Amino acid sequence: MAGRNMNVYFQEETYSKIKNLVAKREISRFINEAVEEKLKQRQQQQKEELRKKLIVGYQSRIKNKKLQKILLTYGEMSWEDLSAKLEEQEKNDDNCKK
Repeated sequence: MAGRNMNVYFQEETYSKIKNLVAKREISRFINEAVEEKLKQRQQQQKEELRKKLIVGYQSRIKNKKLQKILLTYGEMSWEDLSAKLEEQEKNDDNCKK
């Protein structure tokens, strides 16, 4: 197994626990396994956070479907059609007021 050397600082209490529980020749493997386990936890946590963000984004997108329909309708209209539609609505509003 290829690897790299690294100097790591441990608090005295942590170092003593490692020395007492792990054989001298197994310390590197033990620490590597502990770090790998912690990295997997972090990666899983990041995946879960991303999943939650995607769900929130999807839910807000669903809520805006009505707005999307309206925008799509206006997006398909030309400026002339839109102007005529607005004028028609204004006339209807004026007729209702009378």
